[in-house]
Amino acid sequence: MMRIFHTTFNQKNLTGNAGLSLLGRFAQKLNLHKLLDQHISIERGESATYQVSDAVLMLVFGVLAGAKHISHLAVLKSDKPFRKLFKWEQFPDASTFGRIFKLFTFRHCKELAEVEDKVRRKIWSKKYFGKVTLELDSTVRPVFGSQEGAAKGYNPHKKGLKAYHPLLCFIAETRECLHNWFRSGDAYSANGCVDFIKECFARLPKRVWSIDVRADSAFFNGDLLDFLEAKGARYMIKVKLKGLENLLRAQKWRKIKNSSFESTEFEYKCGDWKKPRRFVAVREIITSESDDTLLPQPKVQHRYFCYVSNMNLAPGASHKYYGKRAASENWIEWCKNQMASGSILTQEFWANSALFQSCILAYNLKVWMMWLNYEKGFREEPNTIRMYLIHVPARLVHRSRQWFLDLDEHYPFKNLWQSIEASILKLEFG
Repeated sequence: MMRIFHTTFNQKNLTGNAGLSLLGRFAQKLNLHKLLDQHISIERGESATYQVSDAVLMLVFGVLAGAKHISHLAVLKSDKPFRKLFKWEQFPDASTFGRIFKLFTFRHCKELAEVEDKVRRKIWSKKYFGKVTLELDSTVRPVFGSQEGAAKGYNPHKKGLKAYHPLLCFIAETRECLHNWFRSGDAYSANGCVDFIKECFARLPKRVWSIDVRADSAFFNGDLLDFLEAKGARYMIKVKLKGLENLLRAQKWRKIKNSSFESTEFEYKCGDWKKPRRFVAVREIITSESDDTLLPQPKVQHRYFCYVSNMNLAPGASHKYYGKRAASENWIEWCKNQMASGSILTQEFWANSALFQSCILAYNLKVWMMWLNYEKGFREEPNTIRMYLIHVPARLVHRSRQWFLDLDEHYPFKNLWQSIEASILKLEFG
């Protein structure tokens, strides 16, 4: 049984999000606020209380704290220790956030992407992979309103519902989102995929010398394959082709030892391609009983998986290699469901694009901080990191002309906190 107790509201300078201070230190080392100021060309009046750079950073830290809607930022607005640490004496309400983000146009969204690109190059100057795998995917973000650009289109889970249809590219080795396009809901999956992959390549740091591309069928496009081959990239892309099953049935199949799968490989030239390319496929043998006869007979069916690839992998190994991109599905869900990408919305398309990008920036900031300062933890999902590193109670104390963030002496992750903080303080970026 609980003790009998009374509730009072007398304590001062308490925060429940002390871990945001670590991410704040990290963002300061990256000079993120200054970069946003320098590159986003939205001009506000001299009397404006809030600059665009402030609004973007407030949203980023709100999302890191778990906000899923602009109104949820009220939690940070009421967190006076947090505001004191970040020197945000005033904090806008939800309607002001909306007005600021509605100033964004296509040009300003590109400028926001350039800021993220500059930050990434700083990160990769400290730690990098020479060989990377790009995970390309399209996703659907349903909406429940009449937002600009939201439309009925491809939506396998909630058919007939309006949505947006973003493109995303992740780097498998770091789990960061390299690039994103916010698109209207009726955009065909392959629309703009070649330009998108070109921008992805342009955003890769120069230290990358080998690129593999793994993509879903939205990127099954001859021009895209031409580009990848010209760049010397290896690829494994799921095939989307009219009459594919008939084409596969006509091939010679071999049993894969100790499995219920068969495999085949062949060359094929699609109608608008400049040359034939290597296709690899596996099919799963599914046996069932027919129910249309007096004595049920075994009935054999097949489930097909087909990829176009220039990798030197056997069909079975190709299928396993492609299966690894299931991890990127998790990262997309983390961005959508745990980092609010696409759920914080206004009525205007480019405002929503900027909000989407800001949420992705929040996700990347978390990934980069953990990657550089605590490699074991960078693989954990955002909600886990929130639980043990961000949603931490503390008191902000000012004494001897210094500020102190005073945490519980029994905080279970004290050593981890101190290790990450010490690592961040040692970082120096050019």
